[in-house]
Amino acid sequence: MNQKLVSIIIPAYNSEKYIEESIKSALSTKYSNFEIVIVNDGSTDNTQSIINKMVSENSVIRSYYQKNAGASAARNHAISKAKGEYILPLDSDNCISPDYVGEAVKVLDNNHNVKLVSCEARFIGEKSGKWEFKPFSINKLCRRNLIDNCAMYRKIDWEKVGGYCNEILGREDWDFWLSLFETGGEFVRLPIVGLYYRVRSNSKRVQTRHLHKNIIDALNARHKPLFYKELNGKLYYQRTYSSVINRIINWFKPENVHVQKNALDYEKYVYAANEPETVKDFIKVPRQKIHYIRYEEKRFHLPGTKIKQSKAMKMFEPDNQTHIGYYEEQTSLFKLKSYLVLRTG
Repeated sequence: MNQKLVSIIIPAYNSEKYIEESIKSALSTKYSNFEIVIVNDGSTDNTQSIINKMVSENSVIRSYYQKNAGASAARNHAISKAKGEYILPLDSDNCISPDYVGEAVKVLDNNHNVKLVSCEARFIGEKSGKWEFKPFSINKLCRRNLIDNCAMYRKIDWEKVGGYCNEILGREDWDFWLSLFETGGEFVRLPIVGLYYRVRSNSKRVQTRHLHKNIIDALNARHKPLFYKELNGKLYYQRTYSSVINRIINWFKPENVHVQKNALDYEKYVYAANEPETVKDFIKVPRQKIHYIRYEEKRFHLPGTKIKQSKAMKMFEPDNQTHIGYYEEQTSLFKLKSYLVLRTG
């Protein structure tokens, strides 16, 4: 039986203290068909020399260099060069166990509904003990990241969602998981310790647990349909209470979205109808192919009731292939906005 090739991806930036240990842990995997792809993200220390040494000693390692552009760009660069069907990101200061790769491959090989496989983890460095993960659900994932960044997935899924987002710094893995599960799929956490996560004074886990507002705004822009389905509205800075906040807001200012079943690829564009141009640009809406017609009406809204037929809904033609959906928004007690969304190309 032919084993699928696994690409272990290691982005590196000023990692001279730990990268050799990280690479050696990847080399110690019991799974035989793997490669290691390293991208040096513009390191200014001795990282490149260590990489060169490891490459010269091991034919399964390939390395690339780029000007400093951040972890997301480095991961995307490495994955674009990867030859494997399965991808396993590994930070340059962390380590994996010999069994992890093989056990994760078994899950992906045997269940095509599974999109992501992770494992149990233990802390090393300035902290010790087991990393306690909360039970997984899509709803909980919408409110907080439940998965470490060393999880295996298919390269084809990375291609489908457009890779890691370069604009979401520090939470790019959470954003990527949300993108993966927007179209369904399952998550599996292996009951083995496969990851050894290094905690340092400047690591993400010891920095503030509060997310900056711009990250929340970016997540809302990129995952609005998913958040509206799971949280009844957008993600708030007080993430745990997002569903409660949305229920209160919807009582007074309801929204309604309709997308044609044969136009679900355009779903994000319909949800973005009431967003500013900066947000539309951020989610990379192809504006040359999408056209919005905006309507405003003086319409009294009785709190707690649904939106009655808007102008956009009246103008919507289900049998017209250019009509992909409409968006309705009660912006005040006496004002209703709606948007007819058309496909023009």
